[in-house]
Amino acid sequence: MRNIQELLSFSEKIFSSSAVAESFLYFCLHGAATAFILQTELNMPEATVYRAIKRLRTLGIIIPAIKVSKIKNSKGGPRPTVWSLENSSTEEISRALKIHFRFLSPKYRVAEEVAQTILDEYVNKQNINELSYTQILIYIKELRIPFKTPDVADLAAQYLHEKGIKVWR
Repeated sequence: MRNIQELLSFSEKIFSSSAVAESFLYFCLHGAATAFILQTELNMPEATVYRAIKRLRTLGIIIPAIKVSKIKNSKGGPRPTVWSLENSSTEEISRALKIHFRFLSPKYRVAEEVAQTILDEYVNKQNINELSYTQILIYIKELRIPFKTPDVADLAAQYLHEKGIKVWR
């Protein structure tokens, strides 16, 4: 009976705040994340994310895994930390690092929006599971995005491939 009460008390500390609960569940699903990933993926304000991380760290649920290396041409400032569950694998930590750098890239964010629009408008409505690279290029050219079209098309094709869509080159 005592263990049940301890478990309830512990879970109340996590689930009393929706931000802490969402962050906890994100860590359970993905194993590792940076504050910026949580902020972007969970659509939370920066201060809320840092409070949630602080609570999870105080409870002993997450630990600092690694500090993100210095970015070229950056002027300094604090380096982000990849936080992880204690039993997270190195693959989960490296995936979090990869996602963090993707989210920092404005070109990737534009490509992600384009790919999501392609998914919504073409793939899901027409119930197809493959596209040609040329179709992606044409769609991006119509949008007149300020980045180089092939760069955005490559990133969009990669995103679509990760979502299970076959992209013919």
